[in-house]
Amino acid sequence: MDSITQAALGAAVAHAAWHKPLGRKAFLWGAFFGTLPDLDVVFFPLLDDVQQLYWHRGESHSIFFVLIGGALLGALLCSARWKIKISPQRAMAGMVLILATHVLIDYFNSYGTQLLAPFSRFGFSLGNLFIIDPLYTGPLLLGIIAAAFSRSGHGYRFTWAGLAVSSAYVLFSLVSHAYADSVFSRQLEAKQIGVKASYTGATPMNTLLWRHVALTDSGILIGYFSVVADSGEEKIEFVTVQRNEAQIAPYRGQRNVEAVDWFSNGFWVAEEIDGVITMADLRFGELRTDPNDPPEKWQYIFSWEIPDDPDSLPQRSVSLKESRKAIDTLWARLTGDTRERSKF
Repeated sequence: MDSITQAALGAAVAHAAWHKPLGRKAFLWGAFFGTLPDLDVVFFPLLDDVQQLYWHRGESHSIFFVLIGGALLGALLCSARWKIKISPQRAMAGMVLILATHVLIDYFNSYGTQLLAPFSRFGFSLGNLFIIDPLYTGPLLLGIIAAAFSRSGHGYRFTWAGLAVSSAYVLFSLVSHAYADSVFSRQLEAKQIGVKASYTGATPMNTLLWRHVALTDSGILIGYFSVVADSGEEKIEFVTVQRNEAQIAPYRGQRNVEAVDWFSNGFWVAEEIDGVITMADLRFGELRTDPNDPPEKWQYIFSWEIPDDPDSLPQRSVSLKESRKAIDTLWARLTGDTRERSKF
């Protein structure tokens, strides 16, 4: 998730665990340790582009770091300065919870996390939350702000309320995700389409409109389902996107190509843009300024250039103006405004 979300979650968990011994200071410690795993980016200047892709959300996001790092950091809090105020058990338990919730919320989004690093580089990702979702972050922020300014001795209740509401939202997203995923799977089976791998992910800043990508022999199928505008029995129109494997055939075996293939779990499409070969991860979605745009006109949220240098992997940026148009198109699809006049 984004840094604001991780800081807010860490602050809320820390205050819930440590409000008695540390008071409002728990917010500051929680915000710091809540973003600590993402500080793996401080090593980026020492790594090339490909190494950065493997490193981010790697060792610092594994269950081993949660358990071992949580215990060590908890013990640090119980140094001579802190031992009077906080017990070792509470310090370690709170620290493990802060790190564990950071990793868990990252597992919920499309980017995922390498839970078993360094022993495995497999990226675990569920996809029930988008990387930025104010509906999740908002209750956390409101809870910790209310608790921080509360003059009563029960300010922690606001923190707990924020955690409860945000957790309820996560539970709803899991149910909504499971329902949408079952609809996609059922319809693909009815079409008798051989699916090698599939992924259902949340669209930007909501858990009502879902996007499905399915890897097949004929290409990657992409379809959308809105839990508020569509019926589970209504036919979903899937668009086929060609992976264009011939575009990257000359680059096969290069570290940068293999890194994108690994990171995207095979859900990639290759294109030639302005004479540059690119690879995009389709799990993160595409930008459509018009619901009827064919795949040739789409822009992708996560896309990399593939130069001849195997250690180089520049990430391509997308236009902010185009992004706003794409959000409007997604909102129209969520509410059902585009169903009757497009295949989107």
